[in-house]
Amino acid sequence: MIKINNKSLLFILATTLFLGCDKQLPAIEALEGTQLSFADLKDSTKIGIYRFRTYVYVEAYVVSSDTSGHFFGKIVLQENDSDKALGLLVATDLFETSLWYPEGQKVRLYLKDLYVDQKTLGLSVGHVFSSFGNLAIGRLPILFTQEQLVPISGVFKSIGPKKRNLLNLSDNDLQTLVKIDSLIIGPESSGLYFANEKEETIRVFYGPDGQKINLNNSGYADFWDSPLPDKWVSIKGILSKVRSKYEIEIRYLSDIQY
Repeated sequence: MIKINNKSLLFILATTLFLGCDKQLPAIEALEGTQLSFADLKDSTKIGIYRFRTYVYVEAYVVSSDTSGHFFGKIVLQENDSDKALGLLVATDLFETSLWYPEGQKVRLYLKDLYVDQKTLGLSVGHVFSSFGNLAIGRLPILFTQEQLVPISGVFKSIGPKKRNLLNLSDNDLQTLVKIDSLIIGPESSGLYFANEKEETIRVFYGPDGQKINLNNSGYADFWDSPLPDKWVSIKGILSKVRSKYEIEIRYLSDIQY
């Protein structure tokens, strides 16, 4: 787990950086543009990575939280609380993201000069970089994050999870908040902690009929050394996908209920 004093030092440095800039966050009323739906974003990725060159934006709610050490450098946005809502991932160099974008906060994401893609993990928005000759979506620098992702003052909403089971998960649920009932830890992980210290760790949970889903845990999370549950549970978290396998990532320990 990251030491508290290191986090505090990073926070002080970030705060100094922001306060040292003579540039304030843009007032949301002052910025013009056309609002897009998440379906529009998805359509724009049909032929691969797409760059927005005009003043367009999407509005959504924050459903991730790094207050427990999970979701470091990631902000997950969901368009609304409907059962068919889509979501997207914004990777960022900003730390302590929950201080700036708390769970439930409504935000406006300005898309001009940003890139969007949809691969196995779902919709992702950010800057682009080249990896082994292929373009990929990368993290937004701190100041770009603050300029492009603007909180809508005073507008909060508690987004409830989509109720799913291991048989009806779909790619439309990627990067959204879901809840899956009737899961139990696999025998290979029984008696272990949620994660190995300072390591990303996968723990496999099984459904009543033998289907399985990976629980992705950070070895830096506050609860990394908590014992895994030994009874049937429901798990609420953000759905993702790696190499055709669905994964769920909880925000805090209370996302798992007996």
